[in-house]
Amino acid sequence: MTLLFKSTAVLLMSCSIWAGSAYAQDRQSVSFRADTLIEADTTVQGDLTIPAGQSDAKFPAVVVIHSSGGYEDLTRKPYVQALNKAGIATLELNLFSRGNRPKNSRMNLPHTFGALNYLAQDPRIDANRIGILGFSHGGLLALFSSSKEENATYSGGKHKFAAHLALYPVCWAHLASAEGKNPVYPKSVYTALTGAPVHILAGEKDVYDAPDSCQKFIAALPDEARTHVDMTLYANATHGWDSPEDKSYQDPAANMGRGAYVRHLRNPAVTAQSLDFSRQFFSRAFAEK
Repeated sequence: MTLLFKSTAVLLMSCSIWAGSAYAQDRQSVSFRADTLIEADTTVQGDLTIPAGQSDAKFPAVVVIHSSGGYEDLTRKPYVQALNKAGIATLELNLFSRGNRPKNSRMNLPHTFGALNYLAQDPRIDANRIGILGFSHGGLLALFSSSKEENATYSGGKHKFAAHLALYPVCWAHLASAEGKNPVYPKSVYTALTGAPVHILAGEKDVYDAPDSCQKFIAALPDEARTHVDMTLYANATHGWDSPEDKSYQDPAANMGRGAYVRHLRNPAVTAQSLDFSRQFFSRAFAEK
């Protein structure tokens, strides 16, 4: 643990320049069938960005999944830009709009693994170098998709994510799963992981969790699984420290599932650290492939 301060696509748009960036890139809105072993007909939508420049080699890629704030939440945008500038393609999933979070994250696992399968079939993408980055609700998916059981259930083990990075992923839900207390995800989900590196970025003042929820989750994992998981805890950071603006709301999932008033307080210093960590994490993981 690191402690700091502390399958057919419909192409709707292409060859655009992302507002705020100074480099051209191929950015396409895509829609495709999930093509997983479960709920294969689920429709997945998102935006696929291929980095600028010509390359004979295939690109690594990262599936980027937004928070419960919906696709309208642009927290992910700086991360996507940083990855693209590092030569990494991104597929930002549009799972739902603001206020339409599903009852549980399992409902979005077909989209998550469907995106993996979709990218693996793209001739421009290296199927062995596809990672996943998620924020809050997306962070739940980034962690649960590291499960060997879930990978086999949805993809048959044909493909797997090469790296998992979860930002403020509501760790109490994962701890409950590891302890066999989660009604949606059984204890077997975390019996074994795929073996890809997993990292959690958490805030010390995240009111969804207790201050040590993420540490307890990692400690509750079987010995072999635990070797693949690490975390960074940012001091004085709330849930959504990297949000474009401060926000507050009531959420029944906060306070260890007992409900609470949630505040996102922007923290530029921590945001800079998490952005830099994200770029380095995926670059390092892909370089090892």
